[in-house]
Amino acid sequence: MKDVKVDVRVNVGVDMAGVVLLLASAAMAMFFYKQTSRKS
Repeated sequence: MKDVKVDVRVNVGVDMAGVVLLLASAAMAMFFYKQTSRKS
């Protein structure tokens, strides 16, 4: 059972990291899109 709990924690940590990276990349994309749209 201990191993199962550890696996769940790791999976959740990886999922959270992936979500954070996805949100960060989306925010950066929006930022650059706004910056480029202003210049042109």
